[in-house]
Amino acid sequence: MIFRTTSKSRLTRTTGTTTKVLRALSFTAVLSGCAGPGGTSPPDGAAVRALKDRLDHNPSATAVLQEHCSLPIRVVRLPAHEHPSPDILLLLEVQDANQVRTRHVQLLCGDIALSDAWNWYVPERLTPGMNRVLETTDTPFGKAVAETHFQRQRLESHFPDASAGVVLKNRAILRRASDNAPISLVVEDYLPAALRPQP
Repeated sequence: MIFRTTSKSRLTRTTGTTTKVLRALSFTAVLSGCAGPGGTSPPDGAAVRALKDRLDHNPSATAVLQEHCSLPIRVVRLPAHEHPSPDILLLLEVQDANQVRTRHVQLLCGDIALSDAWNWYVPERLTPGMNRVLETTDTPFGKAVAETHFQRQRLESHFPDASAGVVLKNRAILRRASDNAPISLVVEDYLPAALRPQP
């Protein structure tokens, strides 16, 4: 596997907060069990890297997937009983797990699954309307919170073994444009269908 961590951070917090976040990144890297450079190459490497590049330059993963789907991207909500771990709380800069909600969805083009995503978000940093949409509909997270004009801060990307059925795994923080506050941590698994245009 190939593990990469972005060298450019958009953090504008104090030195103490930055140190905490860096420690959290190290902790999540250990948890992920990713190998360093020189690991196995991804299947169809050029296509995977092209997908990764588009994701790196667009804050909305849904918008990237929509580029190759002639139908509106469909979101299916899945059970989400997983509580945020201490490192997730640290990355989101909150103290209590009750300040975070969890959303687990699959994004599809028609009936074809393109990605599976976990999303831990902070409701108090969103508007009541945004929270209502997230809680009661299948609207993609990026679309639901678009008015925050969020930016995507990539934490890590790697290419799982082909046997995993996942071509690219991304972890990223979404930050509110007005004050750079983290509103969400996302973990996204991109499936082989995300590499090729869909009907």
